[in-house]
Amino acid sequence: MKLAVNYSDPVANLLRDQQIQIDYFKCPAWPDLVATVQKIHPTYVHFPLRVGAGIGDAIDTETKQLPDWNKVETLLNRTDTPLVNLHLSPTVQDYPNIPVDTTDLTHINMLVESMVKDVEAVARRFGSEHVIIENDHDFGNRHLRPAFLPEVICRVVEETDCGFLLDISHARLAAYSLGINIHEYISALPVSRIREIHITGVQRLEGHWIERMLQAGVDAFIIQRFTGRLVDHLPMTGKDWDLFAWSMEQIHSGMWKRPWVVAFEYGGVSSLHAAITEIDVLANQIPQLYTLIKEG
Repeated sequence: MKLAVNYSDPVANLLRDQQIQIDYFKCPAWPDLVATVQKIHPTYVHFPLRVGAGIGDAIDTETKQLPDWNKVETLLNRTDTPLVNLHLSPTVQDYPNIPVDTTDLTHINMLVESMVKDVEAVARRFGSEHVIIENDHDFGNRHLRPAFLPEVICRVVEETDCGFLLDISHARLAAYSLGINIHEYISALPVSRIREIHITGVQRLEGHWIERMLQAGVDAFIIQRFTGRLVDHLPMTGKDWDLFAWSMEQIHSGMWKRPWVVAFEYGGVSSLHAAITEIDVLANQIPQLYTLIKEG
């Protein structure tokens, strides 16, 4: 089981100075950046692909268009990326006539069919053994709630025969919005098909973090939209450490399938992620994660 960390200049500096030990950088699907990062350390790519619109394909969330599959294949071949990741994220824009919090079984079954249709198209291209489905969360009432119900995620994974990317922080946010105990929520996900895990801290976006974002010139609309909300991609807190330690116990004991990599998604290269990246946090938290991941 490997440890990856979102690429950022601060984490690269820590690695260069031998203050941390990691196995991989995790990098966005930006070819020029990937080419640069690969010269520093082994690198794998996380793709901005979502499924659930029911169009028989994925959508690139950066371009808002169909994916450039040639670009995806090139990045797969040029990096240490074994899997194509898909975010399970049907949006209210995809289905304007379906309430965001629908419990109607007709709606839910239609959404499952749409998600399966999109995933299967990608699986036909790459093989289901090379595709992983990531659990998402209620992103400001943009994603339809059925998409992060454990039973729905299990259905899509099972019907497409793909792997599962467990994002622990997404699970925390989803369980919170659903009013479900987090341990019960994660245990109900397809943990026997885990291929990859993501972890960050979940905190309320306020105070210190707002000040850093303002100083960095982050778009005011983004700040206003998320101020006061629980968000991920922040430093680990006590609750995050407890949940991650429990998750590692499940893996080390054989209760869950062992992933090929665990990625710490704090820090990054976008203006937003760079604004909240603190080198002291990275220097303190990465070694703790490394120990928890490797000790089993």
